Amino acid sequence: MTVSSMPRGMSRRRFLECLAAAGLAALPVPTATRAAGLDQLTVWGMPASPSVVLARAVASGALAPLAGEARFDVWRTADQMRAGVVSGDIALFAAPSYAAANLFNRGAGVRLVNILTWGLLYIFAGDGVRLETIGDLKGKTLLVGAKNDAPDLLTRFVLKSAGLEPGRDVGLSYVGTSAEAVPLLLAGKADAAVLPEPAASAAEIKAKQANLNVMRALDVTDLYAAHSGRPAGIPQAGLAVTEAFLDAHPDIVAALHAASVEAAGWVGDNPKAAAALVADPLKLPAPIIEASLPRFRLKVASALEAKADLEAYFEALMTLSPDIVAGRLPDPAFYWGR
Repeated sequence: MTVSSMPRGMSRRRFLECLAAAGLAALPVPTATRAAGLDQLTVWGMPASPSVVLARAVASGALAPLAGEARFDVWRTADQMRAGVVSGDIALFAAPSYAAANLFNRGAGVRLVNILTWGLLYIFAGDGVRLETIGDLKGKTLLVGAKNDAPDLLTRFVLKSAGLEPGRDVGLSYVGTSAEAVPLLLAGKADAAVLPEPAASAAEIKAKQANLNVMRALDVTDLYAAHSGRPAGIPQAGLAVTEAFLDAHPDIVAALHAASVEAAGWVGDNPKAAAALVADPLKLPAPIIEASLPRFRLKVASALEAKADLEAYFEALMTLSPDIVAGRLPDPAFYWGR
């Protein structure tokens, strides 16, 4: 969420300069938030299907009594999101839960409001590849996007939990993004691929169009639950807020969370309209978004309600990369709840 216009892209160097200038202290309250009310408000989604909940929450008019003009937009890269948070241009925003925890632990003044999606990661089998259990991955090559990011860490976690050593028993072939893995899988460049929604639904649609037998074979969320001892569901992404904005406008944060709960029901009942609502902001065809909606385990819960699941998730990620959440579990203040 920003109280100004969408920030332009910012280099990593500029982002680090912003961090240094901020001293990793609490973010300054943007000028627009110092007033009694807000004339403009932007709720920032992430470039993935769960953002449809926030888009609907804004479109419903639920924020109208508290903000003169509320709009929905999407940040495009993690660097843009982080830089916007540090500069104060982004204040209410969807993000991977681990990214919000990382910002909090580094002193960037961020709290997690809720969780929107409880698992949207799948392993696809290539054309003619038999993949019925995770054990069937032994000796195969698996495409994975964004090395050392959460999908990669989750994949390695479930492989290790099943007794498979990544890189030895299962070959990992890394690509820049999950979307880049789709054409490679369809072209037979690997046996399988790890795909989140909506890339997973895009792969299914494109495979059908090409008459290829590429299928959704394994659900990483179910594999995680089987070996973590937690109920099925990974608290992967949700709504976050800067502490400066939360202190200035707790009523808006509470209203957006409540509107998100309502929006989740609307999305489930109106998948076609929901897909049309975010096709342009997400820059994806509406049929792909619509196909992905039932697949990302939509359920809105406050961060405080989800605290135990979040801590278990962060601990699982830290077994492979402690830096993913800056080396420790967040303090209780991280978890917003009512």
